[in-house]
Amino acid sequence: MPFRRDCQPSFLKRALLAALLALLAGSCNSAKNSSVNTTSPDEKSTAAAGDRIDMNCMSDRIARPPEAFHYSFKSTVGGPVDKEAEITPHSMDITIQNQCGSHQYHGVRSDEDSWNRTVLNLSGNGITVMTARVDSIKSTSSVTRAGTAPVNGYQTTKYSIDTMSANSSDLQAYEAFFGSGSYEKGTIWVTADGCPVKLVLDEGRKQASSGVEKVHFEMDMVKR
Repeated sequence: MPFRRDCQPSFLKRALLAALLALLAGSCNSAKNSSVNTTSPDEKSTAAAGDRIDMNCMSDRIARPPEAFHYSFKSTVGGPVDKEAEITPHSMDITIQNQCGSHQYHGVRSDEDSWNRTVLNLSGNGITVMTARVDSIKSTSSVTRAGTAPVNGYQTTKYSIDTMSANSSDLQAYEAFFGSGSYEKGTIWVTADGCPVKLVLDEGRKQASSGVEKVHFEMDMVKR
């Protein structure tokens, strides 16, 4: 029987938890891999603009918060999802609104099982999709530096995301992978260590029979 992605049976949640924790355990010490550079020599300076963006930092700060912050995530992948969380190094309280209704969860860092369950509920497919898409283009000319600004209590560098404005070789590589007519467009703000604290992203996904499917993501980390 089919089920919605955010309404998984408990046995699937346990499997997802194991996979998520394995990913988080490796994210801290893993080397950052650069995307294959397909640009010509005169395009390399613009292609490296987003190399400082570390998308894994979001998951790491949720699982191992270094300070108190409010976290929010909105996505239209598989239906609208709105996740809000008050996170400290010791506890986490989250509210999730999705196609299944409204749900609240509480995790305590001293209780490993409750903490891991809450981290799993706050994570999910939408965050994985958003992270993967930004990672796939961050070292290309689709991402350009757009100045600095204080955002959500952090000093940040702002980057513009626009695959349609990329140089010809990067655009060709993107469309070869995702399909002609697909696109990513938005803005991301990151701290000095590359950690995103705000992200707005609109995505167009080429569909075989129905044109371009539009998807929207928003993420905020607000220092408390």
